[in-house]
Order: sequence, then structure tokens, then C-alpha cells
Amino acid sequence: MRTMNEREKYISELATYLSQLTEEERQDALEFYDEFIADGNLTSRGAIEEKLGTPRQLSRKILADYSIKANTRSAMTGRPASTHSSWRVFWWVLLAIIASPLTFGIGLVAIVVLVAAAACLIGLGAGAVAVVGAFAVAACATLYAGIGLLFTAPMSGLFYLGIGLACVGAFMIFLPLLYWLVRLLAQAVANFAKFIYQKIQARRGEA
Repeated sequence: MRTMNEREKYISELATYLSQLTEEERQDALEFYDEFIADGNLTSRGAIEEKLGTPRQLSRKILADYSIKANTRSAMTGRPASTHSSWRVFWWVLLAIIASPLTFGIGLVAIVVLVAAAACLIGLGAGAVAVVGAFAVAACATLYAGIGLLFTAPMSGLFYLGIGLACVGAFMIFLPLLYWLVRLLAQAVANFAKFIYQKIQARRGEA
């Protein structure tokens, strides 16, 4: 049986880290880097990794690139991309930065800034969820109290029922707004991750 050369071993190992991609995307990526290594006449493992990094490092970059492309295509419709798509961008960009053979200082600063920005936006989202949840709890409590008082103290019962119905109305109004707010915040995280990633890629290109 023929022994694989270093290029084939590298591509084979890279393939194991790209299971997140579709079969077509995975084959496109593998063919591109196989040709890149062959055209560059990179025959040793050391030469390949000096140019591209380890298979794991390169896979993180590929997954980040594909998640950014998918998110950008979704956002081009004029609406925020799905929350899942946006958080995929954040996650893969973060892993790509961690795995990137950058100087320690640049990588650390990028990670801290990206995580801090995500934490701030998550905090805003959590606050909005708490507000909507408060309307739901208030609606249940006041409606329960209103029904309980309706036969013993009708005026108080009607008062609480009115407040409860108002809370139900507020909940119904703010629930779809919350959905869009969460998507907008997730897209903001993704956009910031893209910005950081592009800056790092440009910095690597200058190095």
C-alpha cells in the first residue's frame, strides 16, 4: 500500500476537523489547500505548518471564514441573521483567534475585547428578557388576585383584573420586540467579531 506524503497526511488530518461544514464546503476547502500546498512546493510538514499552521489551527480559520460568509449572506436580506448563525460567528472567530499563531499580546487583547463586548450585549439581552418576564409574572399575579377578589370585593377585583389585562397586553407587545432585540444584539456581536477578525487577518498579512 502506498504511503501518504506529508501533503496528503496534512489534508487528511485537516478533513477530520471540518465536520461542521457541508460535504461540498469541506471538499472545496480541502481541494483549495491541497492545491495551495502543491503549488507552493511545500513538501515537509514543517514547511506546510510554517505557512498554514497546524491542521487544527487552519480548520478554525476555515470554519470562521465560512460562518462569516453564511452570516453575511443572511444579513444581506435586510434583516438580522438568525441568532444561531450570529453566535456561530462569535464562537468560531474566538476559537480562530485563540488558535492563531499571532503574538501573545495581540491575541490576548483581541480575545478580551471580543468577550467583553459579547458580555455587555448579553447583559442587555438578559435585562430585556427580565423586563418581559416581569410583565408575565405581574399579569399572572394580578389576574389571580383579581379573580379571587371579584366575588368578595368586586371593585378591588375589577381593579386587579384591569391591571392584569394591561400586563398581558404589554407582554404581548414586548414579546415580539424581545425576539427582534435578541437577534439584533446577536448580529451586533457577530459584526464586531467580524471586525476584530478582519483586523487580525490584515495584521497577519502585513507581518
